[in-house]
Amino acid sequence: MDEARTRGGFPERASIEALGSPLARRVEVHGELPSTQERARELVRAGAGHGTAVLARVQSGGRGRRGRRWVSPPGGLWMSLVLRPELSPGKLHRVTPAAAVAGAKALWELGVEARIKWPNDLLVGGRKVCGILAEGEGPCVVLGLGLNANLDPEETGSPGATTLRRELGRDVDLVRLIGLLLGRLETELGRAGEDFGAVLDDWRALDCTLGRRVRVRRFGGVVEGVAADLTSEGALLLETPAGIVEVFEGEVEGLRGDFL
Repeated sequence: MDEARTRGGFPERASIEALGSPLARRVEVHGELPSTQERARELVRAGAGHGTAVLARVQSGGRGRRGRRWVSPPGGLWMSLVLRPELSPGKLHRVTPAAAVAGAKALWELGVEARIKWPNDLLVGGRKVCGILAEGEGPCVVLGLGLNANLDPEETGSPGATTLRRELGRDVDLVRLIGLLLGRLETELGRAGEDFGAVLDDWRALDCTLGRRVRVRRFGGVVEGVAADLTSEGALLLETPAGIVEVFEGEVEGLRGDFL
């Protein structure tokens, strides 16, 4: 890795801005933050807009969906982006599947065969390598990406996790990784507004959820069935003994344990 682009192995602000991505025109890089997601939301409230990126070498209070703790030691890519996609307010939920497709495609470019577990996790060989969290903040969406990159699985604090180092047998250039992610994300966000059906077709091609018997823990209860397909807006359709159930949010578990 070019040391001129990094400090202590972590990307410098100038090297990320030099990528020229419209999603990272203004960049903050921190040695440590409680949460890049919370910092990005603070920036939105202070007037920051589309194209603001926040990265941290370490997060002391990183979190995933439903407030779960996300262990964020040195070596990972912990990043949040402030986005204002060209989507109507009723279609901002499209950011999550678009980001999942973008992340999976970026990892395939690196040689890592990532798969998407509905709604927002990236797995390799059934083990989680990346989590995605999209949250509304005023007129913007704050998109958090937590990617286990240049660290060992034992450092993630999760027995069900993997890392790019483990999968590739080497460390990756984080600046190049960020560039791949930003480029793919720009493309998929554009398609989310113009041809979301094509995004979902790619999602299906990269998925590891459909066709499996699953249990979904969601607000208000648990539902089990076969993950049959996605709706036109990315909700999960479950075939249950009582009929088709449309699921908009929740945590998916494989009943046969074959992808978790």
